[in-house]
Amino acid sequence: MATPGPGLDPVSREVIVKIGLDSKANIIKADPEYFQISKSKNEEVRWVCDQDHEHPKDGPCFTVDFEKNDSPFYESQFSSAAPVSGLAKRNVLPGRKIYEYTVRIKGKPDLDPGGGVQQ
Repeated sequence: MATPGPGLDPVSREVIVKIGLDSKANIIKADPEYFQISKSKNEEVRWVCDQDHEHPKDGPCFTVDFEKNDSPFYESQFSSAAPVSGLAKRNVLPGRKIYEYTVRIKGKPDLDPGGGVQQ
């Protein structure tokens, strides 16, 4: 495998959001609760399962839906089976807008965290 040359250190373009359950309250948690991606760095979100369990065979262990105030991405639904957002839409301007999304895990109350797009 080739090694990067000087000044070409590999940089992750992924912003990781861990989806799991709060061990005390047994409710859904997202860490971080508010994600921030950079358009100029071509960042994207990867939602990952942070639960210590065997993943269900009949569907994803969690879903992420941008239903309330649009999605900054070309898609609006993600899951443990399709966890990467892809790049922000071309027409999304960096700014203060908070994109709310809903995380669902079967049998648990929904969680509504958010995210944003910066330059």
